[in-house]
This record gives sequence, C-alpha cells and structure tokens, in this order.
Amino acid sequence: MIQDFDRTAPEGAVAYFRHCIVTGHLEGALSCFDKHAVYIERDGQEIRGLENIKKSLEHLCSWRPSIKGSKHKLTIVENLAIWVDQWTLEATSPTGDAITMNGATACMMKRNEGGLWLWLVDNPFAADIF
Repeated sequence: MIQDFDRTAPEGAVAYFRHCIVTGHLEGALSCFDKHAVYIERDGQEIRGLENIKKSLEHLCSWRPSIKGSKHKLTIVENLAIWVDQWTLEATSPTGDAITMNGATACMMKRNEGGLWLWLVDNPFAADIF
C-alpha cells in the first residue's frame, strides 16, 4: 500500500520516518536526517554524519518493527522544532526472539529550503538519561 506523507508538517515527517522503519526502507529513513544530524544511541553515544547514522539504523530497519508513538508534544520556532513523545516498539530479532522496547523521544527538527522537516538531533532514548 502506498501512503502519502506530508513531510512539510512535523507530524508527517515523523509518520514517514516510522513508516520507513516499519517497512525496512533504510534509504527513506536516512532521508529524514539533515546532513549535519546527530543520532544518539541508547548508551548516550552521539553518532554524527549520515553514513554513520545509516549504520545505526540498519539493524532497526532489518527488524521491521511495529512502532507506535503517543502523547507527543511539538513546539515550533520559525524553522526549528522540538518533538517529544513516548513510543513502544515490538519486533522479532533475526534469531527469532521477541523484542519489546519503550521509551521517550526528544528530537530537534529543522525545516530545509524545500520545506521538509528533517532531524538535526534524534534521541529516541531520551528517557534513559533519567
């Protein structure tokens, strides 16, 4: 099924990113990041550069997990936005084990010249710092 995502709205950008993860579309997921983006791993390591972020997203895309977000809060100031939400993820590992995760995301987004919202900072494990 082909879905139309309006990435000129932050909600559409988030929906598109999650759709790419669920369908295993690594290049689509990577297209959601600004060229200067930082992706923060569960251990707090900051991953910089699209090629490095791609390596971090590969395993997630290979799982093709179910991802659901809830209770989001969006604040926009000109061409920057902060997105926070709670999420749950369910998947099956390559070895057949069930994977269930949940947490809170804190993202900084930037609207590019084409009007698309892209991630500058993606911290899907923001709750873990507490």
